[in-house]
Amino acid sequence: MQESPSPAGRPRDPEVERSILTATQDLLIEHGYPGTTIAAVAARAHCGKSAIYRRWGTKAELVVAAVSDLQVAAEVPDTGDLRDDLLRAALHFAATDERSGPVLASLLSEIGRDRELYDVAYRLIGGPPVAAIETVIRRAIERGQVSPEAPVTLVAGIVPTAAFGSISLRKRSLEPQAVVDLVDRVLLPALRAAPPPSGT
Repeated sequence: MQESPSPAGRPRDPEVERSILTATQDLLIEHGYPGTTIAAVAARAHCGKSAIYRRWGTKAELVVAAVSDLQVAAEVPDTGDLRDDLLRAALHFAATDERSGPVLASLLSEIGRDRELYDVAYRLIGGPPVAAIETVIRRAIERGQVSPEAPVTLVAGIVPTAAFGSISLRKRSLEPQAVVDLVDRVLLPALRAAPPPSGT
């Protein structure tokens, strides 16, 4: 996300930024996306709306930044072991705390109605961890561990789909054991299965 440059001579105060992000997270939990307005965030953070707009150009960018603030950076492992790499990448979707679940749920409940929000959220939150799993699978294909015919995009989306479903329905992340089961019982069998006969 590209932020607008700060006016010359006025360096950003990290405490103000922290207050804005925390206020946005609190409002998402309490009132959802519709109730998280720039004015409400400014009032909760005890700052002017201009302080917010100097950092984020739109409400969508602010909300995604607040959600991203609670997310763990996606890892792209490369140990050479397919199962280990899949687990390391997929466990990203279990590495959240009690606060991040409701905050992310507020975002997910709205992205189907707001194209700008969807685009920013996917680029900064959804896209990187999915790309990490795809990279793991493509490297395994290069090593000859997985058939080149494997449906990479489909398989890479299984854990994220389950994770976002859990967030939306239960407001909590997948348990680590659920991720392990998905890797062992769904992803690995799908990647190692023989391709179907031609014409079926």
